Amino acid sequence: MRFEDYYEVMQLDAAADAPALKQAYRRLVRRYHPDLNGTPQAHDAMTRVNEAYEVLADPKRRAAYDSVRRRELARRGATQASADMASEWKQGFDFDGEPTPGRTGEAFSDFFTSMFGRAAKPEPADAKPERGSDEHVKLLIDAADSVDGAVRAVTVRTLAPDEKGHRAVALRQIQVQIPKGIRAGQHLRLPGQGSAGRGGAATGDLYVEVQFKQVDAGQATSRDVHERLPLAPWEAALGAEVVTTTPAGQVSVSVPPDTPHGKRLRLRGQGLSGEPAGDLVLEVAVVLPPSTLPGARTAYQVMAEMVGKNFEPRTSRRGH
Repeated sequence: MRFEDYYEVMQLDAAADAPALKQAYRRLVRRYHPDLNGTPQAHDAMTRVNEAYEVLADPKRRAAYDSVRRRELARRGATQASADMASEWKQGFDFDGEPTPGRTGEAFSDFFTSMFGRAAKPEPADAKPERGSDEHVKLLIDAADSVDGAVRAVTVRTLAPDEKGHRAVALRQIQVQIPKGIRAGQHLRLPGQGSAGRGGAATGDLYVEVQFKQVDAGQATSRDVHERLPLAPWEAALGAEVVTTTPAGQVSVSVPPDTPHGKRLRLRGQGLSGEPAGDLVLEVAVVLPPSTLPGARTAYQVMAEMVGKNFEPRTSRRGH
């Protein structure tokens, strides 16, 4: 869905007052009205002019639109991006007004409808086929979701005909499959999950921008991934080669002998991709087998008899 600059349509400065707006409207009507201009482009131009006037001539709509426009222009200036509508500009926007019929009696654009409510009248049966607009949302995930993959829900605001055929805003919750190894800033494309098309045309797509949640300010620029590494007592005591998962796939980890519970093992360059790549930080968690397992109680008793006299856990841990 593309942002519409109504001031550009009306060929006015944003500070123009009501008399200037009326004068500009009359001038553009004389230029584009179908009774005065028979070119194919005149009809579309007149439709845009009518919609722009509907918004700017209403003080409440104009105030709401001006707020959205300032944010959009600031975004463009900061990123030099295209006129495609940013995923953020609709967030937190609420307008409870009802649109009035356009002066040509036609339905409003998707941009207008997404801001101010449903279209002025049901979509005609012979509407010109037009593919639905693509929608863009941002999804915040934990860094661990990038390591293991996950399914996360996202709420999407799209346009579709309601029960009376009006083109209306609808909120939908969509399940998104997060692939292993995804990086912050990457986009996932979900075909056919955008806004409905017109005249039987195809539905648009949904683009999900993935970003990572920040635990605290100190990790704002970190690409490290922190994970728990469960170990059996003999793996921690004797040392072992164990396999774990990283954003790049499975890797083998060398566990040194006498690795205590809580120790952190760092795998350089195995965290999130970037320049430089982050590290994978594994915190050891020694997991004790339940004594009810076959042979476990006997093994614990043997250990208690052979090792217990030389080991005091309440004091030995201080050395680690």
